[in-house]
Amino acid sequence: MPAPWSDYEEIVTHIYKFAPEATRSDFLDICYANDISDDVVDGFDALREGVMFKSTDEVKAALQEAGQIAD
Repeated sequence: MPAPWSDYEEIVTHIYKFAPEATRSDFLDICYANDISDDVVDGFDALREGVMFKSTDEVKAALQEAGQIAD
């Protein structure tokens, strides 16, 4: 089930404090280490593996394209 962007945003913002780019697995690692909701985990899991995201806007657009952000 899609989650609101606000549920993803904290994780995405956290990663970009420490790294200039991130992958699907980076987001999932944070989720698993912090017991994040299954909906958010599923959303990040829907992203294409191996793609490097360079900004929060890129991540948000990819999640929207995958249908993982709730309106």
